[in-house]
Order: sequence, then structure tokens, then C-alpha cells
Amino acid sequence: MATTTSIFVLLKFFAGRQNSAVIDFGEFTEYLKRYSEHHLEEQPSLVTYLSDTANILLKELEKLSANRQILLLSPTPEKKIIIVIAFFIENFSQRYKEIQSQPAMPFPLEADIPKKIPSEIVTRRNCAELFNELLTKETLSDKYLYAITMPHDMPAILLPSAVSVHVLAECAVLKLRTMLAKEEHHDYFMKKLTVSNPGKEMTAKNIFNKFVQNTDSVKMFKEPEDSFYFLTQLLFFIRQDYEKVKDYTAEDIGVLQSVYILEVVANFYKNRAQENSKKEAAFKNLEQQMSKPPYYFTLGTIAKFTSTSGVPLLGQYSEEELKNFLHEKTSESLGNDLPEMLIFKTELDNQPNFIYKTKVMPLIMRLCTDARTTIRENLRKNWFKVLKNFEDLPEMKDQKAFEKRLEKEVSLHSPVLYALLNASFLPLVNYEMNMQHDDSGLEGGRISIFENGRLVPYSEILLMNRQELLTDTKILLPVWYTIPVISWVLKMIMRPPKGKKSKAEKTDAQLYREKEEENRKNDKLEAAISKNSAVSRKVALREAARQLEEELVPASSTLDRELHSYERTWNKLIGKVTHNNLTEDVNSLIRDYLRKVLRHIKSEGFNRERIENLSETLVKTPALQKIGEADALMMYIQLYIVKLVKNLPK
Repeated sequence: MATTTSIFVLLKFFAGRQNSAVIDFGEFTEYLKRYSEHHLEEQPSLVTYLSDTANILLKELEKLSANRQILLLSPTPEKKIIIVIAFFIENFSQRYKEIQSQPAMPFPLEADIPKKIPSEIVTRRNCAELFNELLTKETLSDKYLYAITMPHDMPAILLPSAVSVHVLAECAVLKLRTMLAKEEHHDYFMKKLTVSNPGKEMTAKNIFNKFVQNTDSVKMFKEPEDSFYFLTQLLFFIRQDYEKVKDYTAEDIGVLQSVYILEVVANFYKNRAQENSKKEAAFKNLEQQMSKPPYYFTLGTIAKFTSTSGVPLLGQYSEEELKNFLHEKTSESLGNDLPEMLIFKTELDNQPNFIYKTKVMPLIMRLCTDARTTIRENLRKNWFKVLKNFEDLPEMKDQKAFEKRLEKEVSLHSPVLYALLNASFLPLVNYEMNMQHDDSGLEGGRISIFENGRLVPYSEILLMNRQELLTDTKILLPVWYTIPVISWVLKMIMRPPKGKKSKAEKTDAQLYREKEEENRKNDKLEAAISKNSAVSRKVALREAARQLEEELVPASSTLDRELHSYERTWNKLIGKVTHNNLTEDVNSLIRDYLRKVLRHIKSEGFNRERIENLSETLVKTPALQKIGEADALMMYIQLYIVKLVKNLPK
């Protein structure tokens, strides 16, 4: 034995040398003192045990006793004895090795412990509870000697914590295989299994033979296939027959104990397979929702996803598993390709947004269409004010200044679009998407917003021409602004002195942010009032609608902006009149349908699941089935319902 200062190691060695778990305190004290004197040069720390050995040892033993590594008993005031639990753990661990080579050998039982040893050395545990813990997370040690209680008053099996529960299951399989290998049992139980499964006799027979002959039959219980069903049925037949026996032999007890062990193991793997199946379905549901508009989601939004029945997905998988899933999707890739999912941040909240790379370009196109209308109108109003005061701006004459102004407007009015256009992954996404179009042989499918490796100007992305915008703005001016003499006179009169130029350009962004902030404060104030008062059903419904708005509308957007964006996706009619007519027809249909629903709906029932069901019902109506882009139309209907309920009259 190597030199050591560990009292526990010395106790195990001393117990093994005398072949007994019971050690006299006085004898071990003398042994420890001699050992310390002999090995002092090798281990100077042993000097501690040279003087007052008994008291120092007693303190060490009390610590080991508190950790249940030993039992320290005092049969008489003058005598103390030490019981080393690890001695039994090592002995019974050896028994399991012998069972693997000789299956007929019985499992270690409590009766195998000498009667003079107190029962406190064992830790009694229910078979199902202990196996569920150990199969979930097992840590081998020499600390516990479990006594596994069995049904029907079967003798408790001893399982040392140094023996894996998988080894116990293998021993149980070996015992059943030994029994089934006997001719009378083999044919009898095979016949019972085949007769109980008409039409599947060959499958049952093959699985039975595979179980009897296979060297690793425990794996068959982990397979979520037919083998699992047939094996659990076989266990039931064996237990049913053996429980009828009145006088058990040692072999009968071993068979029944093996059946109980394997039934618990089989049930554990069955439950885990079901949980894994639910978890896979939940992640598949999550992927489907992330593939739908608005395509980009924060971690907080993803954590609030629910199934079609309204059950939160977070719960079917843990928060840690969700983070691992997102980490895997955003980090693993094939070859030189980008990961399947990408992350970007906006300047508005600086929170990571997750988006599938296949949805990046469609989202940019949608946001460009949405932003173009807003930015164009904003610039036109701003330029109109400036021109009306006989002033001008650099972006009216200089293309570079115009591009900078467009970039500023995009960052202000569409922070998500601005973040995507400036994301480091965008060039590669653009390249991969175009390569896929080329490989598929599609023509006209390429979308390129890069030229010579650089992002094309914002004017091209937004399809906005500076000269056309300036011309359109000048057309709105009164006619006398185009008459040189009159316009010059008015200019001299109306233009403000130098140093007091119009602040329209400077304050537009500020006014927009202030307005947005004021709207948010008003919404929060109204929501708080609604929650506290709850004076009517309409108030409660409006509050529920506001909560749904927070859930459906990204923080960087507004309800009207999202409605307009989805409208342009599903309503592709070109003519302004026909386009507006179709939108109004759809809106009327939604209003009429909602008017009937609101007569019976309660505020508690007005939730995400309910409006999804309502929108799905409307999309499937003959009037709306002819409209393409069903996903965009469904989102539009949900948002429009929220808007209608939110604006219910008081």
C-alpha cells in the first residue's frame, strides 16, 4: 500500500487485512501510531498522530461518521468500535462481477450482512425512486450501501453506490436469459408472447429470440420500437406466472427481482422517450413559429411562444435547453456556410434578435417596402416646409448628402432594417442566397444589394430618386412660388434672418422620438388604469388587446406600421383604387365577423390562441382563400383584430 495520511483509506486497508468491517478503536489507534512512526520520513504530516493519537483520531472519525462513511459505536463506555461501510461496498461490488460470469448466483441481500452489524449501514430506498435518480444522473462512489425495496415483500437487494445501475440491469437480464434458455421456459413464454399478438407472431418470435441470445439486451429497452412493447409484455407474463408460486426457491426470487428491476428500467426509458418526443415536437413548433412573420425575435419573445393549444413551449423544454438550442443553431454550420440562424442587434434596445438566414433577404425586402413609404412622406413634408420658407437643404442638391439623410431616416424609422443592412453577415447571406438561385436554375430570382462587395446606396435600396422627390415636393407649392419676380419678393419678406434658420430638419427626429415615447407612456398609463379599475368588459378587452399588441408587435415597430407592411405583402393589386377596395373588403369582413364574436367573448378568453383561431377561420373562408400569402394575411387579420378591440368605444 502506498503511503497516505487519509484515515479513511487506512481504515479500508485495515478492515481488508483483517477481513472484517468491525474495527476495534484501540487496535486501530495503536496501528495508526506505529504506521505514523514508520512512514514519518515519507509523510511528515503524520507527525500529528504521534502524540495524543486517540483524541486526534476520534475527531477524524466523527467527521467520517457525519458523512456516513463509517459508523462509530460505543457498546460500553470504555469500548468503541468502528464499522467501515466501504468494506461491504467492496465485497458486494465483487459479487456483481461474479454474477456477470455466473448468473445463477443470487443478488446480495440484507441477510448477507452479519447480524451483529447494525442496520444503519444501509440506506433504504424505493426501487423506482432510486433508479429514476441514478439513471438520470449517476455518480459512482464508495459512500452508500443501498437496500432496494421490492414489491410483494421480495427481499431487498443490496446495491453498492460503486456499482452502476446499468450493471444491475445487465445482471437482471442475464438471470432472465438463463431462465428463458431452458427448454420448458423458452417454448412456454414464446408461445404466450406470440399467441397474445395475432398477426405479429414472427415479429414477437424474432424479438424474443433476440432478447434471449443478444449479449447486450438492456439496449433493447431503450429502443422506442416494437421491441420495447414486446419485452414489457414478456416481463408481465413472467411476473404473472412467478407471483403465483407459493414456495419460492432462490432462483425464483432472483427471477422475480430481475423482472421488477427491468420493469422500472423499461418504464424510465419509456417516459424519457415520451419526454424527448414532446421536446422534439416543441422545438419543431418553435422553428415553425420563427419561420413566420415578423421573422426576427428576441430571447424574451421566444420564451413566450405557445403551442397551437395555448400551452407554453417553455416547460416542454427547459430554459437551459432553449439556450443550448439557439446556441447550436447560431454556431454550427456546414463547411464555409453561415449558421442556420443569425443574431443581430438594433440601436433601439441593443438586445440580440434571432432570425433564420433564409428569412433575412425577404425581411429586408419587406422592411424596405414599408420604410420607403414612411421615409418618402417624411422627407416630402420636411422639404415642403423648407422650400415654403424659400430655403434649401444640402440633400436637395448633393447626392452624397441625400444618401446620408436616407441612412439617418432608415436608422430612425426602421431600426431593424438599418441593423440588418449594417450587419456583418449580410454580404455572405446575400451571396449564399444568390448562389442557391443559380444552382436551382431559376431566372430572375437573384436579389443583390451589393456591388463590388459594397452595399449599394440607400437610394437604390429604397428605390427613391432625389430629383423626382424634389420635383414632386415643388409641385405641392403654391403657384406664385414658380413666378420669379413674385417669388423673389416673397423670399425677401418671408425668409428669416441669418442665424435663425428653420429648425424643421433638426427637430423632426426629436419630434418623432418624443411622439413615440408619449404614445408608449399613454399606452402604459391606460393599461395600468384598466388593470386597476376593470369597470367593464370593454375595458378588460381593451387591456387584453394592449397586452396582445405587446406580444405581436416588435418593440422597434408600431401596430399601424406592421399592419401596413403585411397589407402590402398579401394585397398585390397595383391600381390604387382596386388595392384600397380589396383592403376595405377584407377589413369589412373582419369587422363583421368580430362584431358577432364580441357578443359572447370574455376578456379572459381574448388571448393569442383565440385570435389565431379566429384568423385561421377567416383565412379558410371562400372569400379569402383566393388571396395568396396566407401567412401574411393571417398576421394582418390578427393585428387588425387587436386594433379593433383596442379601439373599442368607451
